[in-house]
Amino acid sequence: MFLIERLISLSTYAIALAGTAGIMSLMKGRQYKLVLYGYLLLLCLFAFFYQPYITADLFRLREYIEYWIHKPWGELFSYALRNSAPAWVLFSYVTSKFGNINWLQTVACLWTYSNIFYIISHEIDSGNLTGNRRGLMLFFIMGIGSIYLQAISGIRTMLGFSIISRCIYMETVENKGIALHMILYLFAALLHSTSMVLVIARFAFLIIQSEDAYKKIVFSVLVLLLGAFSLYFLRDFVGQAIEKGQNYLTNRDEYSYSWEILIGLLEAVEILYVCRKFHLFYTGVGGMNGYHFIALFCTIWTVISLLALPFSYGVFRRYMIFSSMMCLPLLGQVTSFCQNTREGYNSVRWIWLLASIIFILSILRGDICGYKFIVLS
Repeated sequence: MFLIERLISLSTYAIALAGTAGIMSLMKGRQYKLVLYGYLLLLCLFAFFYQPYITADLFRLREYIEYWIHKPWGELFSYALRNSAPAWVLFSYVTSKFGNINWLQTVACLWTYSNIFYIISHEIDSGNLTGNRRGLMLFFIMGIGSIYLQAISGIRTMLGFSIISRCIYMETVENKGIALHMILYLFAALLHSTSMVLVIARFAFLIIQSEDAYKKIVFSVLVLLLGAFSLYFLRDFVGQAIEKGQNYLTNRDEYSYSWEILIGLLEAVEILYVCRKFHLFYTGVGGMNGYHFIALFCTIWTVISLLALPFSYGVFRRYMIFSSMMCLPLLGQVTSFCQNTREGYNSVRWIWLLASIIFILSILRGDICGYKFIVLS
């Protein structure tokens, strides 16, 4: 169904990615950013004209939001506090005021990939990456077509994951204060139950890993305050989120897709390979504590995803994608180390190979096969 439309759309997506990665590899200095963010605008254009079929998440979400986007603001806010995803209600309400329903997926695409490209550009600059290692940073993440489709169709999980990934990166690698990100963490947690789990995990790590007793107390108090706030003002949300989480693990009739399982397993190999190379290259190197935390966090969620596979396709696929996002800083450091060594050259070749296989499978059989931006009469 829609064979010609999908062929045109997927070919355009593939050519745009290959062309952008190639141009980034050829450009000197920081001019690559013009290409990278020009590509972001192109992705947003693709998102704006996305035509969801009746089985797509976006088609279903559009039907849901019709219930609340026409409410007065006061009534809408009260409804959001009773909903299982209040941030999603508010996000869809605000974007609906732009006058075209297609702005919903477009703004989600812009925000999601702004977060991802922020990490990519900072890693390219900090590692002084040149040549095809720049292109690899983009190809690694964009080759996983499911991320793009879910960013413009499912919206909530990919947006939440990208926000969390960027916050963790800025806090651990760039040493930015976590206080600046509290609102973003709260927004991500209230977008979807899967991102709420990651926010809880992030704060748990802050408490466990902090060597300063004062910070342990401060972070513990913050978690307790957030918990009290949630229980008092968002009782319905917390209850529904927990119920949804249980359903993910107990629903035996859950949708699954064998090709995306294969792609997810290849992502796991790719992620663990990058993590392994990072540890080999940087164990004992000073000033890398932030990256070591990311490697630990990334490895843990990759293992959790694999362990969840027999019980829940949704948990497996979603958290494997999150691990791929979190792996980007590690990839930047591995490719930076690899620029002048034979071992590094071979490592980069293997990563290119894995990323290429994932990209080919995604285009031929992955979730993104449902993407089309035109419908021929």
